[in-house]
Amino acid sequence: MTIHESVKKEIDTLPEEAVYAVRDFVLFQKYRSILEIDDSTYLNSIPGMMQSIEEGINAPLSECIPLSEVWPDV
Repeated sequence: MTIHESVKKEIDTLPEEAVYAVRDFVLFQKYRSILEIDDSTYLNSIPGMMQSIEEGINAPLSECIPLSEVWPDV
């Protein structure tokens, strides 16, 4: 029996709540490399994001929307 078959067999015996936890762990392992990159690298990987951030930084406060209008519960 391969490790994949063994793990699948064990998962089949778990209660549903535990299967959700296993799924979350598997997804974490699958995407761990993405989670470990630093913020600058991640933001630079999104087309136009750094330009948008720079435009926001350079915008006068008078042109900005108050935080209370964006997040009224804050």
